Parts: sequence; structure tokens; C-alpha cells
Amino acid sequence: MSYKNIDADQRITHDVEKLTTDLSGLLTGMVKPSVDILWFTWRMKLLTGKRGVAILYAYMLLGLGFLRIVSPDFGDLASKEQQLEGTFRFMHSRLRTHAESIAFFGGGSREKAMVDSKFKELLDHSMKLLRKKWLYVILDDFVTKQLPHNVTWGLSLLYALEHKGDRALISTQETSPPTASKSSELDGIPIEDVISFIDVDIITPGQKLLAAKLTCDVVQGESLLLTGPNGSGKSSIFRILRGLWPIVSGRLLKPSQNLNKRLQSECGLFCVPQRPYTCLGTLKDQIIYPLSHEDVEEWMRRTGEKSDASRLVEAHLKSILENVRLVYLLEREGWDSTPNWEDILSLGEQQRLGMARLFFHHPKFGILDECTNATSVDIEEHLYKLAKEMGITFITSSQRPALIPFHSKELRLIDGEGSWELYSITSEYAS
Repeated sequence: MSYKNIDADQRITHDVEKLTTDLSGLLTGMVKPSVDILWFTWRMKLLTGKRGVAILYAYMLLGLGFLRIVSPDFGDLASKEQQLEGTFRFMHSRLRTHAESIAFFGGGSREKAMVDSKFKELLDHSMKLLRKKWLYVILDDFVTKQLPHNVTWGLSLLYALEHKGDRALISTQETSPPTASKSSELDGIPIEDVISFIDVDIITPGQKLLAAKLTCDVVQGESLLLTGPNGSGKSSIFRILRGLWPIVSGRLLKPSQNLNKRLQSECGLFCVPQRPYTCLGTLKDQIIYPLSHEDVEEWMRRTGEKSDASRLVEAHLKSILENVRLVYLLEREGWDSTPNWEDILSLGEQQRLGMARLFFHHPKFGILDECTNATSVDIEEHLYKLAKEMGITFITSSQRPALIPFHSKELRLIDGEGSWELYSITSEYAS
């Protein structure tokens, strides 16, 4: 079963219901018309004889043949509409499931554009189907009702003229069936070279205090390691950094993210969440997310590479895949295939793909929320070494001692009740 062609949720929740409904009406839908045909044939023969019945059936066959020729393939159109509805519903389901990961990546605009494009496809197809149905109903009404009625009416006039001679009957009838159509809109202060918490209370939406009066500076080149027991508030600090939670008290200075402005300025802050997220699209889409192909190629042209922007982008992305040791995905899937990445990639591969996004956007600061805990220690050290060589300063949440050498400070959340401690990682300990 190919996931590209079949949406299991759509089949189970909608298509099966429609099939059973249609099957339940099949018997009555066949018996009544059959009885009607036999009854009216018998009555017609009594009134007009065999010739009248022959004319009736000849007209019926011609009319059905004409309607069959001009009739669109409503089966395929309806099937495509159900497929588009299923895709649209599936994308909303993915958004609910991965809402926090998308928010960490700043992918709201990209996801909205993708959902809007699918909605536009569904709307355009639905309008196309309605127009075809409307035209078909007009033709069907004309062939089965208006034309026989008008012909019968005309013959009746001729018959009356023949038998009454000098009596003139002038009758006009104008029919204009009415038609109607209904057409179904206190944050962190931006600063470029430092992340600074100044007396910030880390408070959950449920009003639980996790860290009181947090004061900490992260300057470029001095990465911060965030440690503490589960539930102590490590991810909560990242949510406040990303703007998902409000700052109740204190001040937060941080760089701007600048991802949805067509790369007009350098990316200052990029978040890689603990929970991996793979968007709908190609391998190239996974790396450049939340940007689009047009954004990236426009940036390449703006920087002076106007000859073959697409080729240069692909070469750059391939080097990133080599760095995160995922180049075999390119060899296996290519740039243009769109599988369900969440199904075919392991958790470790998805996390490495998240790091590939970090390397592509090349921010000044990287917010890494246990985003490599499913990879092996050697791969993890390799990724952090690359990030450090690229000049990326990171704030990392991790329990692995192997990452200590890549950081200059350690912020330890003690108990999740407001206590915290800030340490300087000495060069002797780090080595």
C-alpha cells in the first residue's frame, strides 16, 4: 500500500462511510426505476401503440448517449476531491502533533503557506467540480425535461392548427431558471551578539516557578550547558527563549531569528528542539526548513550567484549532508522524492537532519534541546565539533558528560522549585 496514493485515515473515516451509505441505497435505487420503466412502458403502449414506445426508447437512448459523451468523469473528480480533503485533514493533524517543534523551528509561516496551498488546491478543485455539476445538471434538465416538453408542446400546436384551421394560437414561453452562487482574515529585546537573562522568573503557564531571578549572559564564543533533573525546567527556558512562553518578570536580551524575511539579514538565533520534526516535502525541504526553495534561490541570486542558483544550492546542501553523515539519503532518495520521512528515518537520523538545518542556517546562537541524545557519542561529538568550527555559540540541554568540553559555562537547575547555580567550566575540566 503506497502512502502517496492512500490516506488510511481518510479511507477509514470517510470513504468507508460513503461506500456503506451508497451500498445501503443500491437495492432501492435499482428496484424502483425498474418498476417505473415497466409501468410507464405498458401505459405508453396502451396510449400510443408500439410506434410511440419505439420513439420514446429511441429518444431515451440518444439522450443518454449524448449525456454520456458530455458528462465529466465525476467518479475521478469526486475521488480526487476526497484525496485532497484527506491530505488537507492530514496536514492539520500533523500540525497538532508537531506544534511545539514547528514553533521552535519558526516554521509557522512555512506551514501556513503549505496548508494554504493545499486548501487552495482543494478549493479550486471543489469549485471546478461544482461548475461541472452545474453545467451537467443544466444539460440533463434540458435533455430529459425541457426538450421533450417543448417538442410535445410544439406538436400539440401543430395538431391544433391542423384541425381548427383558421384559429391561430400564438404562445410564447420563456424559461429562465434562477441560478445563485455563494462564495463560500513583555517579548525579548533584539540584540545581536549576546543572550542575556536579567532577573527573569521562569514560570510555566500553570504558574509554577521553575527558576527565580535567573541572571545569566551567553556571549559569542562562550557556549552554555544547561543541566538538571527531569522536570526542572530546562525545556521551559528554551520555550521562553523562542518566545513560546511570555516573560512574566525581568528582561531577556536576544538576537532576532530573521528566518521568514527572505534571508535579508543574518540569522541570529536558531532552535533545534528535542522532538524531531520532518516537514512534508523533499530532502531539500527538510534541510532548508522553514524556508522555501524560492527564498534560498533568491538569496543566492542576491549574493551574486545568478548563473545557476539551484545547482549551487544543491551542492551546498550535499556538503551539509556529508558533514552530518547522511549523504546516503541523497544517494537513496534523491532530491525530488517526497516519502514520509518520519516513517523511513530513525530517531537518530531525524536528529542529525535537525543539525543539518542548524548548519544550513548558520546562526550566531544555536538552541539545542537534547537534540542529539539518540545519536551515538562519536556522532554527537562530531556534530558539536563542526558547530564550534563554524562559529556557532550554543546553549545545550544534555546529560551527557561528553559534551562538557564544548561549553564554557554550566547552568544547573537544582530542583525545579526556583533554585539554580551557574558554574564556569575550567579548561582543565573541559579537556
